[in-house]
Amino acid sequence: MGGPQRLGRYDGQETDSLEREWAEFHGAKFAAAVSSGTAAVHTALAAGMLEAGSEVITPPVTDPGGVNPILFQHLIPIFADLDPQTFNPDPVSVAKRITDRTRAIIAVHLAGQPCDMDPIMALAQKHDLLVIEDCSQAHGARYKGRLAGTIGHISAFSLMGGKHLTAGGEGGVVLTNDEELYWNAKRFADKGKGFNLEDGRNVVLGLNYRLTEIQAAIAREQLRKLPDIVAKRQALASRLRQGMARLKTVRFWKIIEGAEPSYWFCFLRLDPEAVTVSKEQFAAAVRAEGVPLGAHYAWLLYEFPYFKQRRTFGTSGAPWTCYEHSRDLDYTGCCPNADKAIAQHMTLQLHECWTEREVADTVAALAKVEAHYAR
Repeated sequence: MGGPQRLGRYDGQETDSLEREWAEFHGAKFAAAVSSGTAAVHTALAAGMLEAGSEVITPPVTDPGGVNPILFQHLIPIFADLDPQTFNPDPVSVAKRITDRTRAIIAVHLAGQPCDMDPIMALAQKHDLLVIEDCSQAHGARYKGRLAGTIGHISAFSLMGGKHLTAGGEGGVVLTNDEELYWNAKRFADKGKGFNLEDGRNVVLGLNYRLTEIQAAIAREQLRKLPDIVAKRQALASRLRQGMARLKTVRFWKIIEGAEPSYWFCFLRLDPEAVTVSKEQFAAAVRAEGVPLGAHYAWLLYEFPYFKQRRTFGTSGAPWTCYEHSRDLDYTGCCPNADKAIAQHMTLQLHECWTEREVADTVAALAKVEAHYAR
C-alpha cells in the first residue's frame, strides 16, 4: 500500500501551476500563492524590506486585514482621505501625507473599482515609494486598459469565499514584475527560507503563509471562469445604472474615467436632503422588498477599538510608542471625506448569477421606497 496522500505546498504541482497561470492571466512575470488575502498584503509589504518605523500611506476604509500587516511589520500607518464619490484614495490627499519617512503607498481598489493610479504612480516615482495594489475586491478590473494588480510595483489578491473567485474559503496571491520583490515575497511567506540563494537555510524573518494543493486546485478552476464572471457583473451593473437613471433620491456611485470595475458589490448614493427618513431606514425598507441592500460599508479603521486604544503588542502601544515621530500621532478627524462617503452610500450585493429579473426587481424596489419617502 502507498503512503498517506499529502496535500502540502510542495507535495504536487497545483500550487506551482496556479502561480504560473495567475501570472500569465495578468501578463505579469511572477506570482506567489499564499494562505489568505491578509497574508498577501503582509507578504507584499514585507517584500519591500522597509525599515521599522517607516510610514505607509493607506486609505481608512478597508478591511483590517489590509492595515494590520503594517503594524505587524512595525511600520506606521498614515491615512489618506478618500474621494467621497468613489471610496478610493484621493491622490491630492496622498500627496499631502508624504513625509521624509514615507516609504510605501497601499492603493486599495474598493468594491472592484480601480483607484486613479496614474497620479499615485507619479507621486511614487517622484518620492521613490513602493506602491502595493490591494486587489482583494477587484479581480479582473481594469484601469485604462491595464488589469488591476499590474500597475503598482507589487499587488495582493484575496481568494476568500465570496470574492470573484475563491480557493475554497481562504487563499491569496502576490503578483509582481520585479524579480527582487518576488523572491523577497517567496522567502517571507515560507518562514524566510533561502529560495534562489546558495544558502538554503532561513535567511530572513518570515511566516508560514503557504497555500495547500487542494486550495490551489480549486483556485485554478475558478480562475478559468473569471473573465465570464467579470463580464456578467459588468453587464448587470450597466443595466442597473441605466434602470436607476430615472430615480431622484438614489444614484449609482461614481466610476472614474478609464476604469472598468469588476463590481464585487455596488455603492448606491442616497441624497439625505431628498428623503424624509435616515439612510438606515431607507435601506431597511428596500431590504423588506427582498433586495440585499446594506445601510453602509464598514467604518473608519482608525475608529476601531483596538486601533484607538493601541491594543497591539500587549500593552506596549507598539509600533507607535517605539518611535519619536509617531508616539503622539492622533488620527482623529484626519479623513473627513471618508466620513462623508460612509454617511451617504449604501451597498448592494451584486452577483453574476443575477438575471434581468433581479435587476428589474431591484430598480422597482428602489423606486417604490423612493416614492414613499421622497420629500
